[in-house]
Amino acid sequence: MTTINPPSNSAIKLTSAIKAIAPEVDSTILDELCRLTRVHNLKWVSDKDGKNAYYVMSQLSLAKGLDKEDYINYWSPIQRPLVNQGSLESLPGKAFKLEKEKLANFKILYKEQNGVSLGGINSLWVGDFLHAYSYLVQGRSEAAKDFQSLGAKSIEVASSNDITHAIESDLQLKIMELAGYSNINLKFEVAVVDSFNTGSHRRWDFVERLPKVTKLYELKSRTLSEDNVRSTLFTKKYIELASERFPGKAIEFIFTSPKGISWEAKNLIQEVNEKASTLYPGVKVKVSFIDTQEITERLISNILNDSPIESHFWFKRKLETEGFNCVVSSRTVEKLNSTIVDAYQTGRLIRKPKTDNVIQFPILKSAKVA
Repeated sequence: MTTINPPSNSAIKLTSAIKAIAPEVDSTILDELCRLTRVHNLKWVSDKDGKNAYYVMSQLSLAKGLDKEDYINYWSPIQRPLVNQGSLESLPGKAFKLEKEKLANFKILYKEQNGVSLGGINSLWVGDFLHAYSYLVQGRSEAAKDFQSLGAKSIEVASSNDITHAIESDLQLKIMELAGYSNINLKFEVAVVDSFNTGSHRRWDFVERLPKVTKLYELKSRTLSEDNVRSTLFTKKYIELASERFPGKAIEFIFTSPKGISWEAKNLIQEVNEKASTLYPGVKVKVSFIDTQEITERLISNILNDSPIESHFWFKRKLETEGFNCVVSSRTVEKLNSTIVDAYQTGRLIRKPKTDNVIQFPILKSAKVA
């Protein structure tokens, strides 16, 4: 098995420290914080037990290209209530102002773990990993753009987009239901014998078999992480199993999530594609990522194109009231609503006057009890 760009020792240490205190941490936060720490040479400190990751907030201000007092003046818990200008938001995570004995202890840990001294300071603001990350991705200045484009939507308090969180089985059921109304042939929970582990089986979330290519989909409910990609392709060997199950076919392996993809995962997928001929000799392979909303929009378009306009209002109400917001964006529903409005305006959904040629359906009355 070919290993591609294994995580650095520093990234492993940071990941371990954070997962020790927050084992269910969102993978996007973890992946991007590791990248930011590496690229900008940010220093952090874990506690005596090797847990958590605390950053000096003034150092993060400088890394963003701002004045070192930016965090203290505009984002710290003490100063923020005094600020009346701008559209500042609260930051998740925890922040601490260290003084006296607590500061002295932090200085010792900082020098032990980073090999440099913080110097003679009387107080210091530090933030845990989540507070540090959320501060890095905030801000409207040009200097902060690098941090703004890193998937900040996944931060706990910033997860207010119109796609609600759900577990993978719920997402799959909703996609299955939409596929059932469409003419698109998706097969769900396709099993295959795991030839690498005797007696074991693997399952692809859903498969689409086309004349020239077989598409296999791996559905994740959270942001697709580098670990997800590495586990699926290299540990579970899903592509090798697909080439055995569908010999002679080109394979497109598609990762999908309603919560997007981390930078690290995107980079790993690109590297896999660049080395596909070496990793999977004799098989035409492409690995990609698409938003789950893109899949459901394709299904919805197929359904609507094959349905009379009179059914669109019913379908819109179904999408709005039956839990499809975990996989269908509000924009998709709005587009459907606009077609309904247009249909009313052009008269296609206006009831025509009765004529002698119109057959009236009888009104069913309840039977009388003798």
